[in-house]
Amino acid sequence: MEDDKLIEAIENVRRDKSHPWRYLVFTFLNGIAYGVGLGIGMTVILGLVLFFITKIIAGMVNFPLIGHYFNEVAKIIETYSSQGARIR
Repeated sequence: MEDDKLIEAIENVRRDKSHPWRYLVFTFLNGIAYGVGLGIGMTVILGLVLFFITKIIAGMVNFPLIGHYFNEVAKIIETYSSQGARIR
């Protein structure tokens, strides 16, 4: 009984009851706007996260112990790349 009243109230509130194409166009445009907003929002958020992660890692390279480690790894990579790939 309450469900019937709720359905009837929703039907009375809906403005596009006599224009179903208007409803379809509105929901289609709403979906497009949602997708574009989600894409732009995720791009901005992920861009900021990557920016801060690179700043944190760049700060860690200047840290003496970790910076020395990364420096040694870079030297090893440079040595191997200059010698060419050798199979033992």
